[in-house]
Amino acid sequence: MVLLSASLGGAVQAQQNLVIAVDSSTDAATSTTTATSTTAATSTTTDPPVSGRPVIGISLPALLGEPAATQQAWLANLASIGVTSIRTGADWADISYAGPGTYDWSQLDEEVSLIRAAGMSVDMVVTGTPAWEAVPGVSGTDIGQPADPAAFGEFAAAVAQRYAPEGVQDYEIWNEPNNAAFWQPAPNPAAYVQVLQASYTDIKSVDPSAFVITGGLAPESNANGDINEVTFLQDMYADGAEGYFDALGDHPDSYPALPDTDELWSGWSQMDSTPTSLESVMAANGDADKPIWITEVGAPTGGPDSVGTAGQAEELTQAIENAKESSWIGAVYLYTYEDSGGNPATDEDWFGLLNADGSQKPAWAAVAAAIAG
Repeated sequence: MVLLSASLGGAVQAQQNLVIAVDSSTDAATSTTTATSTTAATSTTTDPPVSGRPVIGISLPALLGEPAATQQAWLANLASIGVTSIRTGADWADISYAGPGTYDWSQLDEEVSLIRAAGMSVDMVVTGTPAWEAVPGVSGTDIGQPADPAAFGEFAAAVAQRYAPEGVQDYEIWNEPNNAAFWQPAPNPAAYVQVLQASYTDIKSVDPSAFVITGGLAPESNANGDINEVTFLQDMYADGAEGYFDALGDHPDSYPALPDTDELWSGWSQMDSTPTSLESVMAANGDADKPIWITEVGAPTGGPDSVGTAGQAEELTQAIENAKESSWIGAVYLYTYEDSGGNPATDEDWFGLLNADGSQKPAWAAVAAAIAG
């Protein structure tokens, strides 16, 4: 399973927002074990204290499915530079690949156990729609709109019931629902809010202390079926989102501009610096005190929109420093640990702090210094 990693591009100089660093899964779990149990073994690992916020994490879709020894090595490596959290996902299409009412938790159980044993928290992205539960016209993909929000909410509750005993507290509902590539047949704020409402209600019913985050919004323009993140948030409130989330998820990519550079098209600027911003929309709807969780942010060192290795190091340094200085940013998850390839025709292969061969880019030391600073 690959979660959150099929990027369609980055922010570009032509003053338009494009999508970056998203993952979708189409692979079924490799285990043949199915079970309906939603109870996991209790872990004695505890989360970092609230005083440690903002959470500094890594969005690491590639971790799931790697051998346990590889997962442990990656987690130890990340812990050595101060990373305290991992963003991963519970994909309904993968976990229930054998049909309605079946759950194969085996891969995710192992991953969560290893993350918690490493002393890290988990941002659990609840996502994915099995073909038999998607709206008409999108069967065969796990990014189709759920036909029944209540059924998705029941799955979200099953995830929380299973992993709350493991110390998982943070649940992100979907990934980039304003991006046409990840909510098909087309982004639909009203439909997403129904999924959010059902998930929030059902997760809180099994774990009242759970922290529910909206799906990280992509830095899009209102074109080609995509909906700009500020516009999407306005529509979410109009459709009844108020009271159904604890934090707003966002993916505020700004490359090739730096986070400190204000640009109308920049996802980072649209959080709080544009005339109408995510922060201003939240304030207008009574949510001024709710945090924004940056659940993915990154910049490619290769591909058509490359910023180079020095540019990536500066992008991530500024992102971490700004998050630490901002009272309203609750978390920042960098995308991602290691390059997934070396194709010069795509940005997606080049977002890692490490090269594909495991060697460090300048961003590795820069991120360590920014976290420690």
